[in-house]
Amino acid sequence: MKALIGLAAAAVAALTAGGITAALPGTPTGADPAEAKTTRVRVTAVVDGDTLRVEDLSGRPLGRVRLLGIDAPEVAHPPAPAECYADQATGLLEDLAPVGSTVQLVADSGQPDRDRYDRLLRYVDHDDVDVAHELLDRGAARRYEAAQDLAREDSYSAAADDAQEADRGLWGTC
Repeated sequence: MKALIGLAAAAVAALTAGGITAALPGTPTGADPAEAKTTRVRVTAVVDGDTLRVEDLSGRPLGRVRLLGIDAPEVAHPPAPAECYADQATGLLEDLAPVGSTVQLVADSGQPDRDRYDRLLRYVDHDDVDVAHELLDRGAARRYEAAQDLAREDSYSAAADDAQEADRGLWGTC
């Protein structure tokens, strides 16, 4: 089995080096091969600036989803007060992925499926917008430093750098 996996990895590397991108099954054409499984779900709640509650399209609750690659300021958890810009980040996530809307959850094969709080770790796309990228670009979140080797790393880093340089969002407020 290890030999088969190694052979497949070598084949993908050879194709990629030649300018050809091999898509994994279930990966939209043109998507990064590290972006594996995509699932359409309905947003049932916005928990904070980087966490949603979702259900499948038949109404079965799937739990919480933590947006990959970002870290938004923490909302109040009494007795601890909310961090600076937490309310604005939560409000922006509510605008970008409104309750009742259908969003795409996209797994990253290079990342764990769940975090230590049992939240799904996913990219979230709504109406062709990468929600985490938009939060970074508007300065409502920082890059999650523990997340390395993300499929969307370059895009996320550039958005975060641009927001910080322009003092957008939390960068100009906190």
